[in-house]
Amino acid sequence: MAGQLRIKNPEALKAPLRALEAIASESVLRQAAVAGARVIHAEAKRRAPVDLGIYEGKIGKHPPGFLRDHMLIAYDRERSVEGRRATYLVTWSKEAFYGRFLEHGTSKMAARPFLRPAYEARRREAAQVARSVIQEKVRELVNG
Repeated sequence: MAGQLRIKNPEALKAPLRALEAIASESVLRQAAVAGARVIHAEAKRRAPVDLGIYEGKIGKHPPGFLRDHMLIAYDRERSVEGRRATYLVTWSKEAFYGRFLEHGTSKMAARPFLRPAYEARRREAAQVARSVIQEKVRELVNG
């Protein structure tokens, strides 16, 4: 027969349980996810091709660096689960639509990926940054 757990002072558990609930809150999840996404975002901007001829520069209507300057972080409502998972995407704005052609290629142009390599290069660092945000929130709540 398994041992029984008896709690002599149930009121003493309320504060730690509230702190645990605050740590697992939507706000903390989003802060951690955004912090990780910023790491990928910075690397993607660094790797984004510049002066692409047909899209940017002399031939294109966008100035050189337009794609790089229009990289953004967007909340993905469809992949997120309220209170459990916050998903953010590193992508490009609608005006820099040609980012998809560069990333994936076309029937007439080979792919010049920069977003996936940025993710692969920095995903562990992004995960560590997200963990650090959560750990900092834990320290804040534990220390009052």
